[in-house]
Amino acid sequence: MEIWASVDIISGKVVRLIRGDPNHVIVYSDDPVSTARKWERLGFDGIHIVDLDAAFDRGNNFDHIKKIVESVNLPVQVGGGIRSIEVLHNYAGIGVNKFVVGTVVFKKPEIFDKMLEKFGPERFVVALDFKDNNVVVEGWRSDTGTKAIDAILLLMGKGIRSFLLTDVERDGTLLGPSVKTIMEAVNVKGALVYAAGGISSVDDVVTLGRLGVRGVILGRAIYEGTINIEDLLSAVRRL
Repeated sequence: MEIWASVDIISGKVVRLIRGDPNHVIVYSDDPVSTARKWERLGFDGIHIVDLDAAFDRGNNFDHIKKIVESVNLPVQVGGGIRSIEVLHNYAGIGVNKFVVGTVVFKKPEIFDKMLEKFGPERFVVALDFKDNNVVVEGWRSDTGTKAIDAILLLMGKGIRSFLLTDVERDGTLLGPSVKTIMEAVNVKGALVYAAGGISSVDDVVTLGRLGVRGVILGRAIYEGTINIEDLLSAVRRL
């Protein structure tokens, strides 16, 4: 089971949003690079970066992301505002391992198909951010009307295997993960499911691991210390 640390960035600062609300921001650091290095030093398996400015169409944090990739020896995946092949080329050029995409998959499928052709489906993680079990995009502001499980089945037909499921209503709340939808996803043969949103304890992570998730993305719980990282990694290695 993989344990990834999330580094969400707005205006060069490491933040978390509560339920995806850009008006409800918690700032944890003004140094994304040192934050990523800290998570590497503590034993995380990878760094999951979200460029929230890009997600909300108000600029980007490319320079900060580039410095993070250059500064850590962990896999780095990036999401937020990846809606063109040009952006992918930019990220590939600095050594980003995987691309986390959402909006382009549902709003511009023809562009997504070109992305797959250019980079190969193994480079992509599709973010299935869901609310009331429907996938939402465009910074969680637009409901696609598609159920998460239906999206997985459709996208596996395109060669996608990795999916990141986030319950928007739980994200940043520390209320625990949305187990029901995740259970449905892990039961799809061949799907590699990553979970995020609401995870607040070692027990939450262990529960998800026993369900069969490939990994978890941790945010607020590690920034505020509700999860002891040493205990977490020890528990996960025993699964």
